[in-house]
Amino acid sequence: MTSKNIPIRLYGFASFDRSAKVRWLLKEMGVAYEDRWLDPEKKENEGAAFLKLNPIGRVPVAEVGDKVMFESGAICALISDLHLDKGMAPALDAPERADYQKWMYFASATIDTLQWCYETLEEIPTGTVQSEKMKTLENGLRDALVALDQVLAKDSFLVANRFGTADICVSYQLYWLRFGPELNTVMDAFPRVQSYIDRLFARPAAETGEWPRPIQL
Repeated sequence: MTSKNIPIRLYGFASFDRSAKVRWLLKEMGVAYEDRWLDPEKKENEGAAFLKLNPIGRVPVAEVGDKVMFESGAICALISDLHLDKGMAPALDAPERADYQKWMYFASATIDTLQWCYETLEEIPTGTVQSEKMKTLENGLRDALVALDQVLAKDSFLVANRFGTADICVSYQLYWLRFGPELNTVMDAFPRVQSYIDRLFARPAAETGEWPRPIQL
């Protein structure tokens, strides 16, 4: 079985959850796939059948042929490598492969972590502890955006100035940081990054028509 006819089944809750990264990538490449929607209210992700696919009970999960994958970045990386002819990831021996891997890990280890930290901070009562942790988060976000801004000051995309999977993974996570009104000041200080997010989400393959919109205070 070649990469051209490997069946792909993608599990998610909604068109904008982390399965959206994978869906966006597949649409960019024109690769066929099947959506398998789970009902979180019925806790279908906690059922025995789904837990066999992902013991953590989280989405997304992708069945790629006989491989079962979870973690959205890992799914995107696998699918991109199975379809290197689509040009969304550099070849394994390409000079820019190192930059690609760097930004793929940056998306999950840095930007996604900042998003999770912000969501956790929302649950902490307002006070000194919450305020200090928010300052730490803001500083971490600022450092991450500085790194991105340095690339976007000279290029339109992150790897070899060509749109690819790393751009999808990074911009998806950045999009959700816009939902933190406390982070607006930091985000707004980097107009090139803001423009980058807008430009990528305007791509036809990214448009689902169901993206939530951040509330600006």
